[in-house]
Amino acid sequence: MTNNFEIIPAIDILDGKCVRLTQGQYDKIEEFSTDPEEIAKKWIACGAKRLHLVDLDGAKEGLPVNFKVIYKIAKIPGIKVQVGGGIRTKETISKYLNEGISFIILGTKAFQDKDFYKEVVKEHGEKIILGLDLKNNQIALSGWQETIEINLNNLEEHLGKINQIIYTDVSKDGTLSGPNIKSLEAIASSLKSQIIVSGGVSCIEDVHAVMKLKKDRHRNISGIILGKALYKQKIDLQEAIKLTKKSF
Repeated sequence: MTNNFEIIPAIDILDGKCVRLTQGQYDKIEEFSTDPEEIAKKWIACGAKRLHLVDLDGAKEGLPVNFKVIYKIAKIPGIKVQVGGGIRTKETISKYLNEGISFIILGTKAFQDKDFYKEVVKEHGEKIILGLDLKNNQIALSGWQETIEINLNNLEEHLGKINQIIYTDVSKDGTLSGPNIKSLEAIASSLKSQIIVSGGVSCIEDVHAVMKLKKDRHRNISGIILGKALYKQKIDLQEAIKLTKKSF
């Protein structure tokens, strides 16, 4: 298992704009920019090597909506892009990958159709990331508008090979109240897959706490996604990236 730990800025896109939601609620929107591409360039200039893009319209509609702006960002040199939101077909996956997207995040479709998930992992390997969004200990689907029950201890047995997981605590997302460390520990203990953490990160101390968890006990924690804390200037991206270089 690699010791590398990635700091990944998030760019959530709604109606072509860069926004943040609170707890995934579409009626709790803060707009930060009308130009997501400009935001992407800003984070890249600060040292980001990977960006987390979410098509919020797509997540709710069940098919990608913000193709054009996502493609523009993917074409920026020197950056890897992971995309989620409304990806439900093999054609969409191929379309994104053919346009330079590095990773595809599957959430809703993976849990609704495990055979589909297994097939695309077999075809695309490490380019497929599982989006594990938890809401009151249930899996949140369809832009977090629905939930289903699932036993996380059997997740890898249920879905087969999982290369990387993005774990988001929906109750924490966009709240700046700190990540759910207890839940993260439980998930990191029960799964072998690499885990990227998302939701609630509010300050550089939160980043440090997650990195310490990796260093001390859970080597499979591989990164952290920063959202509202960056946009509200609670965390300096360059400082966070420097912290990873000192620690590993």
